[in-house]
Amino acid sequence: MPWYNNPVITRKVLNRIANRHPRATIQDLDRALDYATQLIWSKQEQYYESRQLVQGGTTEE
Repeated sequence: MPWYNNPVITRKVLNRIANRHPRATIQDLDRALDYATQLIWSKQEQYYESRQLVQGGTTEE
């Protein structure tokens, strides 16, 4: 399983991003973290979609 599917590791990544912006405004920090979170979610979605294709189908509810 890739690193971005592990909540402990993704939390560490987001904390590192936040710590690199010690003098940033709250708005700038919020934008940076929102962007990083959006990228992580996108990677997770792509991972699960590719896994479904490899397994030969999708699950529909």
